[in-house]
Amino acid sequence: MIAAAAAVTALLFLAPRTPSGKAEENASSARVSEDPNSGSTPKAEGAGAAMVSSDPKVSAILAELATGGPPMQVIVKLRDLADKEPGNVEAQYHMGLFSWQTNQYDKAMDRFRKVIALDAKGYPDAYAYLGQAYATLDSTDKAIALLETYKTLVTDTALINGADRYINDIKNKH
Repeated sequence: MIAAAAAVTALLFLAPRTPSGKAEENASSARVSEDPNSGSTPKAEGAGAAMVSSDPKVSAILAELATGGPPMQVIVKLRDLADKEPGNVEAQYHMGLFSWQTNQYDKAMDRFRKVIALDAKGYPDAYAYLGQAYATLDSTDKAIALLETYKTLVTDTALINGADRYINDIKNKH
């Protein structure tokens, strides 16, 4: 009986949080341009910019992760900052990214909605991630509207073309 309970617990832990295959299918498609002139979400400049933020508090927390700090403890620090300063768009954005990367799409959606509410034009990637999440949930109209907005906020034609292809894929599935 204990073995059966352990097996069920293990299976529940391993069970996907979204419909089978959809998370993997969509998880990498929100990739954005690394070109700083693309109009994609702004990134900090300088060495190690991939792991820093323009906000000094967020940057310090992300630097801990970049230097080998325990990931969960670092994420808890970032979450605490985001909760303490709900208007800190950088903290909300990075919490959304971490939620997305760990397949916690419902939490990612909440964070990206906050990002859009705080800075409607400064974080285009929030629209892309949120649009993909809605597409995964079969909320086609919301997904397309968000991706169309994303296209208006970026200047890189590769990103715009990628969003167009994704929109067509969504339309063809429904």
